[in-house]
Amino acid sequence: MSKVSMMGTISCQEGKGDEPGVEIYSYHRGEDDTFSFFALMSSQEAMQGHGQTEAMQAAMQAFGPLMAEPPQMAMAIPIAAVGFDV
Repeated sequence: MSKVSMMGTISCQEGKGDEPGVEIYSYHRGEDDTFSFFALMSSQEAMQGHGQTEAMQAAMQAFGPLMAEPPQMAMAIPIAAVGFDV
């Protein structure tokens, strides 16, 4: 089977597109309908505030009915990376 890539453009309402402190977000699909994400935030304060934004509250409300169980998350401090500064 060939790989497929898609790109799209989303236009946000004025003031709704800002996500302060978010430097990198990526989503990944694993086996058995599991999904993982990686987020790099500019600070601990940005990480804590991110989950409280109107956008994240709405996203979690929309994703909630799709989840089999609550998300499992762990925070860590980046030590080394290739492709971005830590």
